Amino acid sequence: MTRARIAPVVILLGLFATTLRADQDEPRPVGMRTTDWESPDFSGRQAGVTALSADYMQFLTANKTEREVAAAAIRLAGERGFTPAAERGPVALRAGEKRLFSAHGKIVALVVGGNRPVAEGVRVVAAHIDSVRIDLKPNPVYQDANLGLLQTHYYGGIKPYQWLSTPLELRGVVVKPDGRVIDVRIGDEPTDPVLVIPDLLVHLSDRADRREGEQVEAESLDAIAGHVPSARGTSTERFRQSVLDVLKSQYDIDPEDLASAELQLVPAGGARDVGLDRGLVGGYGQDDRACTYAALRAILDVGTPEHTAIVWLVDKEEIGSTGNTGARSTFLSTVVGRLLSAQGRRTEHDLREALALSQGLSADVTNGAHPQYPEVIERRNAFYLGSGVAMDQSGAHAEFMRRIWDLLRTERVPFQTGEWARVTDSRSEYGTVLPFLTQLGMNAMDLSIPLLSMHAPFEVVSKVDLHAGYRAYKAFLER
Repeated sequence: MTRARIAPVVILLGLFATTLRADQDEPRPVGMRTTDWESPDFSGRQAGVTALSADYMQFLTANKTEREVAAAAIRLAGERGFTPAAERGPVALRAGEKRLFSAHGKIVALVVGGNRPVAEGVRVVAAHIDSVRIDLKPNPVYQDANLGLLQTHYYGGIKPYQWLSTPLELRGVVVKPDGRVIDVRIGDEPTDPVLVIPDLLVHLSDRADRREGEQVEAESLDAIAGHVPSARGTSTERFRQSVLDVLKSQYDIDPEDLASAELQLVPAGGARDVGLDRGLVGGYGQDDRACTYAALRAILDVGTPEHTAIVWLVDKEEIGSTGNTGARSTFLSTVVGRLLSAQGRRTEHDLREALALSQGLSADVTNGAHPQYPEVIERRNAFYLGSGVAMDQSGAHAEFMRRIWDLLRTERVPFQTGEWARVTDSRSEYGTVLPFLTQLGMNAMDLSIPLLSMHAPFEVVSKVDLHAGYRAYKAFLER
């Protein structure tokens, strides 16, 4: 081939290579899926979507700790006729009767009696009420760089850099020596001060790579709590003393009270509409308070179910569901056992048999398809915001999966099937409270609400998915 003929070929190959590189640089779209907004019958429930999301945003803004969520659930249940059960002993439950069980201000079971005896099994929707956050250490107050500071320890899986230069509230409880409980909510009101974990200026970030981006050390997440030196403090303690003075004078909190306190740093500010069309809800703690609220509203609206219906709200999921307020506890078994005992079934075998005949849903948010990160999902089996509740078959038997599928279809609840992300390991139930339902013998599966920015200080869900979650949980509890 002559040089004259080679030149055009080389040019064409060069253009092809340039085009190929451009295509590789261009993000691959994650795809699309039909949304509930587009459903032919959406207009009939649009008012319900709007009302539920408005109530939810108020709930999300007001309740930022597991104690606050539990207290709000108990209060709302009381307003709808749920009566507290005695602390111990059998609990009689007639069809349609509503009872409330709770412990330590952090775990709650709302129960509605069914037409069938408890021995034939119950229907359980479980959601967790804790969220990722930053806790104060037992001895948190110190000073440095002319500032009073609070040492912290993060709770749950976070990206530390996301919490820098973000206004934070201090919430929780302090128990005094005489037994009094002080509720702490600093930064909640517009006139309140806020705390902040300062970031490093961009001009010097290249000199401290260990503190840049996702490499921020967890031990360095200390919040500014004061700056005006105290006249009472020594030269080496004046800024620390300033913080202690304010805690004592304004909140009656002594230094020794902090060692046993439950104090959390959470993002300041309330839930907001997201998007110019207001189709999304943004706010802190939607993992898992989106599912918590949908399940709570569902049980409040249940009439007389076929089987006894239970919404179980648990703590500590973000750190392994531990303790006597987590899903690993005996709380649910105890509740079902007390109901059985009142119906003449008092043996351990009776309890195990009833639980084995029961069915459950793990109501925990799941990963929504992210337009900027197509590489982490398999788009044919991803969950998309706005397309309904997410049905993940991991851990579920085909027969139970089919039952839920048919139920949602019958009730015209929008839903989608898929998986959490691209395959990186074998299937597992872990990641939600699902294994703590199935280990009791019951058939159970994950039925979730898709979410963006999981574990970030500001998470996003679709309003139609929230409403679909409410409808799905209510239909399951009623059957």
